[in-house]
Amino acid sequence: MIRRVHLRAPAKVNLRLEVLGKREDGYHWIRTWIYPISLWDEIIVERTEEGVEISCEPEIVPLEENLCFKAATAFFAQGYGEGGVRVFLRKKIPIGAGLGGGSSDAAATLKALSLLWSHVGNEGLMALGAKVGADVPFFLIGKGAVMGGMGEKVLSLLPPLRRWILLVVPSERLSTREVYGKGRWGLTSKGGNNKIFTIPDQLSSFLRNDLEEVAVELYPPLKEIEEILRNEGAEGVSMTGSGTGVFGTFLRKEEAERAKEGLSSKLEAEIYLVRPL
Repeated sequence: MIRRVHLRAPAKVNLRLEVLGKREDGYHWIRTWIYPISLWDEIIVERTEEGVEISCEPEIVPLEENLCFKAATAFFAQGYGEGGVRVFLRKKIPIGAGLGGGSSDAAATLKALSLLWSHVGNEGLMALGAKVGADVPFFLIGKGAVMGGMGEKVLSLLPPLRRWILLVVPSERLSTREVYGKGRWGLTSKGGNNKIFTIPDQLSSFLRNDLEEVAVELYPPLKEIEEILRNEGAEGVSMTGSGTGVFGTFLRKEEAERAKEGLSSKLEAEIYLVRPL
């Protein structure tokens, strides 16, 4: 019997994020082209006699907001496991930067619980993940995909993306709720500019984030960061999620490494050189 599982939970970037309209319940319909990237949290999940215990290093995620806790609680409530579980979370993905760390942690927790207990099928895990958070099903897939609905519906899988990504995360953080709330979207779908679920060879004109205009209103330095990335040779530049993470794509690693050196001298921010998974 397996008693302990150790997994990595990747961050993500949204190459393109279209807000299609606002729902009557206040949430939004979206369509997004999204990839996991090589920046990870670590999750250790082990069996216990009873209850759900969560510990985090560093201690930056309140229990009531921790999606690992919500995922484990939902798993047991569904009757997929018996007894209890202890989850240890080592955070490396910046919080509140549009990188999906909390949702990825929840997805890794569900995968670990499935290994420890019921070996829940993919359909069951996806349904459970959607109840925990809109981005959780994407992370359960574990590869590039076009997601729809509120972000929980798989519209199409994407091929590997042969790029290097320079990710810039300023110290300022934005609330996802506030960014969406200040957007000017009607209750009906406005459609999307791109209904072909592929990634073009030239990314510069494809990258787009409908949340960026609002995010820049709330935090104007985002535009400056993007301009610096372009000046350092990025092929394409955009914001991920609801911000404040900004990324640039590069065809070659050497170009990305040179750009990282240039950015380090011009910006006070966390800078990561990563690849799509």
